[in-house]
Amino acid sequence: MSKVQSAGGEAAKAPSDARYVNMTELFAIGAHNMKDEDRLTVLKRLSKPVAEAKPGELGFGQIEHMTVWEEIVAATFLLFVVGSMLWLPIAVVIFAIFVRSAVAWATMTVVFVALSLHPVSRVHSMVHSPLNYFIFKYFSMKMASDYPIDSKGQYIFVAPPHGVLPFGNLLTVHAMKSCGGMEFRGLTTDVALRLPIFRHYLGLVGTIPASRHVARKYLDKGWSLGISSGGVAEIFEVNNNDEVILMKERKGFVKLALQTGTPLVPSYIFGNTKLLSAWYDDAGALQGISRYFKFGILLLWGRFGLPLMHRHPVLGVMAKPIVVPRAEGEPTQDMIDTIHAQFCDSLIALFDDYKGLYGWPDKKLLIK
Repeated sequence: MSKVQSAGGEAAKAPSDARYVNMTELFAIGAHNMKDEDRLTVLKRLSKPVAEAKPGELGFGQIEHMTVWEEIVAATFLLFVVGSMLWLPIAVVIFAIFVRSAVAWATMTVVFVALSLHPVSRVHSMVHSPLNYFIFKYFSMKMASDYPIDSKGQYIFVAPPHGVLPFGNLLTVHAMKSCGGMEFRGLTTDVALRLPIFRHYLGLVGTIPASRHVARKYLDKGWSLGISSGGVAEIFEVNNNDEVILMKERKGFVKLALQTGTPLVPSYIFGNTKLLSAWYDDAGALQGISRYFKFGILLLWGRFGLPLMHRHPVLGVMAKPIVVPRAEGEPTQDMIDTIHAQFCDSLIALFDDYKGLYGWPDKKLLIK
């Protein structure tokens, strides 16, 4: 399969008016609850010019100190709620092996089915939960933008890489109100929305099924969307020396943008591929099984060998939005290919602009 790749060596320079902000500081001051005018004033005071940042300053150069108590709070949430997608299936297998009581089996089945199927609605206070402070700090999270986002605008944010679990993308769901003045709905696989505990978290923060029909429905309602385009297949690219994303043949988001006239925002989540460690076979057997079930099936671990994500810095960066005209009728393949090429070029430039500032000056972005 052919590849498109960014340059190696020294990173390029971000636009002179690009700025970045520490999300722990911004959230702690209450920017998510402010009127837009007040939020912009605070954002201007706390944010810094990207041009003045030193190499690594937006990533490895500024790992935030946490007290033991703060780390316990963050780790508890990450282990028992987010990590449930890893430990819950294991717990079910253990139950199946050792429990022989028919009553216990019936009870577990009823509870599991009920938790998997009952509706979970978005709760605004969950999106802006006080827990965000501890989670932002755990990942030393920063957000950077080449161009101010219009808080009253509508966008499709396309933010690779997927990684084992695109938790960096979920962090941006919590962060965007503070730094961008807007909220959006993230798209995720149907299987993730059926796993008890983890699905409750996803539902409470407003994630929706990653189907074209559902995405169009929410765009028509006026929502902005967030997409991690690589999906399950991209999970099996996390052990590469460079950052690898699957996008050359993934053009559905471009077609959706053309159908609705919604601007595309090329984005990148630095650190997403390093939040969990993974092992998978070189022959591709686990990848084939995962594609069939539409869910990643592989050996995963984090800190201390547990399903607890590593304390790895996360940096979310956004390029200038690409204006997409609304197609009359169905978009032609030429229209889709033109916008898609523009998007990929912008994404590569964005990666090269920020990789040195994150602490990865020699990494390349490979697009398969």
